[in-house]
Formats: sequence, structure tokens, C-alpha cells
Amino acid sequence: MRTLFIHLRKSVKLIIIVVIALLLALGILYFLFRPMYAVKLNGEIIGYTDAKRQLEEKIQQYMKSGDGEKIAFVEIDQLPEYEICYSKSDVKVNEDEVFDTVIATGTPYYKNYAVMVSGEEKYYVATYEEAEKIIADLKEKESTNIDSITYVAKYSSEQLVESNVDDVVAALFVEPEPEPEPVPVRTTKTTTTYSSSGGGYSSGMSYTYQSIGVSLIRPVSGTITSRFGRRSSGTHKGLDIATSTGTPIVAAASGTVSYAAWNSTGYGNFLLIDHGNGVQTGYAHCSALYVSTGQYVSQGQTIAAVGSTGNSTGPHLHLEVRINGVCQNPQNYLY
Repeated sequence: MRTLFIHLRKSVKLIIIVVIALLLALGILYFLFRPMYAVKLNGEIIGYTDAKRQLEEKIQQYMKSGDGEKIAFVEIDQLPEYEICYSKSDVKVNEDEVFDTVIATGTPYYKNYAVMVSGEEKYYVATYEEAEKIIADLKEKESTNIDSITYVAKYSSEQLVESNVDDVVAALFVEPEPEPEPVPVRTTKTTTTYSSSGGGYSSGMSYTYQSIGVSLIRPVSGTITSRFGRRSSGTHKGLDIATSTGTPIVAAASGTVSYAAWNSTGYGNFLLIDHGNGVQTGYAHCSALYVSTGQYVSQGQTIAAVGSTGNSTGPHLHLEVRINGVCQNPQNYLY
């Protein structure tokens, strides 16, 4: 029994000695060689890292978001591979160099905002705020082409030439058309008179009209909701008279229908009658047209029905009076 105990004690001592020796050997090996990752790109070692996960996340973040300034994102076709190895302690990790080498193989995409006119790209600015300011400035100046100007975010592999906001506004601005000169007004007055033949006093009256050689009557009866002239969205070229859908519209004067069809500029169903002497009347947003192009109509003849077609917010007649092609205020002649 005693002999067995002695052998057991010797065996334990031997095991302890072996373990200590192994630990010392591993310590020496770790001191001389340490574990790290060799980073390979296209099969070639481009560096070493002992923080594989952090390096991978940094590369993925750059691909997704770029540099946070000009570069929006980056496309990298070949990502690096990682191989664990034991290198001498004098081999240094170089994650920054590895990162720069990897991203240099990618294609960067730059973000700009394209300012477009009728869908065609004209200018480029750096930020959303600059694009918004261009639109706001043109609206404030009442540029007549504002409805055709838009912008969109654009991603390009090439850096586009960016323009100054003020330069873009100056280049795109279109001066509003001046309001048309009114036809000269002639005033006629009739005063109260006394008839010596016993007829007594006749009624006196005073009125003003414009001499255009054509006598106009009201096409419909209703409430005037918008008058002729300048307003925030531009110049209103006619007179809006609101009434119910289907109300008959009569010709303000006799003449020949020069247009009777759908009008794509916002008038919807539109009629234009030529009365001679350069005078025309127009009737927009109709729900129905009862006459056709080339047809002769008489004053007071039903030609259409009130509606809300085209750019309209409710049933009404948009009435225009044109003299030699220039829109005049209908209230100079009727209503």
C-alpha cells in the first residue's frame, strides 16, 4: 500500500512538471507568435487584423452610407477573405491600410439633386434644401414656368458640376406677362329731360361701356366667384360665374364657332365663338357642348351646359372676352 502511494505521488509530480512545461512552452510561443487574421483580396494578402468583425462592419457601413458627405454609397464587387494564422509578434496589424485598399476597388456613387424643366435635367445642386429654395424663390417671383419645374434626387458614379442657387433661379425665371391693355372706354350719359308736350320728366340714367362693335348678353346667371386679373397663381384671363351643373349656356352674341372640343390646357370642354371685328368669346369647363366647329350660332342660342371639367374646383362657367387675341375683362361689357 505504501509503495502504491509513493508511485502515485511521483506520478502526480511528473504530471505537474509536464503541465508547467507545456504552459511555459505555450507562453513562449504566444510571445513569439500570436493569432490574427491575414486579409486576402483576390488571393493576395493585403494586411493583417486582430479585429475581423470590426473591420467587416466598417467596410459594410462605408458601402451602405459612403463618407456621409459627397459619396452616398459604394459598390464593391470583391470583398476580402480572412484566414486565421499565427504570426511573429513583430508583424503589425494594419486595419486602416486594409480598409483603404478594399474601398479603393469599389465604385463610389455621388448624390445630387437634379433641377428639371418639363422633365429634362438642367442644373444640379448639392442638397435638398438648395433644391427647395430654388422652387420657393421662383414661386415668390411668380415665374410663369413654375409648374414645369421639379427636382429629383440623382445618384451618379461621376461627380456632377453643381450650380449656385441664385444662378439657377436667374436662369430659370420667366417674367410674368404684363396684364393686357384695356380697350379704351367711351362713356355715354343720358340725363333727365322735360317734355313740353306734357309728357313730363323722362327717366335719367348714366352708364359706361366699351365700344367693340358687338353687343353682348349674359351667357348664364349666377354668382361671380373669381374676377379677371392678377392672382397668386397667375393672371386670371376671364370671369368665373358659379351655378349648378347642367345649366344652359347661351351665346353672348351671334357668330361662328371656331373651337368646340376638349382643351388640354385646363379648360376642359371649351367653346370659342368668333363674332367678327376681332371679338371672340370663350366658354370653359362645360359639362356638354351642343354645337360644333364651323357652325353659325345666334345670340341667345343654347350652345353648352355648365360643368366642372378640366382644372376646376366646382361647377361654373369661365367666360373670356378676347379682342384681337388679347383677353379683356368681361365686366367691361356685361355683368
